[in-house]
Amino acid sequence: MSMLPKQVRVAEVCPRDGWQNHPVQIPTEVKIKYIRKMVAYGARKMEITSFVNPKYVPQMGDAKAVFQTLKDELEAAGVTTFALALNRRGLEDARTAGVRHINFVLSASEEHNLRNSRRTIQESLDEFKALAKEAAGLHMILSMPCTFGSPFGDEVPLDRIKRLIDEAERVGVAEFGVADTAGISNPDNTRRVLAAIKEYTDISKVSLHMHDTYGMGLANVYVGLEEGITSIDASLGGMGGCPFAPGAKGNIAMEDLIYMLHSMGIETGYDLELLKTTAREMAQEIQATLTSCQCCA
Repeated sequence: MSMLPKQVRVAEVCPRDGWQNHPVQIPTEVKIKYIRKMVAYGARKMEITSFVNPKYVPQMGDAKAVFQTLKDELEAAGVTTFALALNRRGLEDARTAGVRHINFVLSASEEHNLRNSRRTIQESLDEFKALAKEAAGLHMILSMPCTFGSPFGDEVPLDRIKRLIDEAERVGVAEFGVADTAGISNPDNTRRVLAAIKEYTDISKVSLHMHDTYGMGLANVYVGLEEGITSIDASLGGMGGCPFAPGAKGNIAMEDLIYMLHSMGIETGYDLELLKTTAREMAQEIQATLTSCQCCA
């Protein structure tokens, strides 16, 4: 039996991935309040916002205001913040705002990439490599949706994942986020993919980003722990979802993940009771529906 890690770094992705598609507009001051509460319950790595066109993602129209209001206090608290940028304009806006950790996205599914960006994977890869040159001096993260399978039925070959990681490392990417965007993976498949990834990159560079569409998110996380994963994304209240992946539900819920890890003796630095209280408060204030077992119990 594989040894489980004694400590795991859990990134809170609710401020970007959780809130971006929420149908009720969240005021800037409310976002700031809950990000502070996230720090209070233990979040020390956080995807804080995305620098995207507010015409398409209205919830993220206040990216600069949110980041700059919190930048100094989060840094003083030892929180590593990262923000999403999809193109040159987003990268320029993020850099101007003072963002030092940039998250780019390149899908491992051809069909998902076409629907998400209206480009082939090769076209997106070429654009990303050009962007990476402009991002010199920043800490680059590459998130790869659909690493564990596509909701559209197209194949996601392991050789393609290897090529994307190889190309990204050549242009200076320091971290990879591998995502089950549609929540369709199962433990056997998750193990198969992670075992392959371990053969061509350091698993310590890889974070796991699982969705819970069919209730297998935590089972897949457990397999990830067995395969050496020590960095996991989760979202307060299980908020989130991808508009380009039909049927995709939210991210794994932070409170359920922390409960599982703590009950197995794995340290995270999170306060579970404060986390659950914050999830309930947030859900009531922004009119969100919680999916987490811990908050529904």
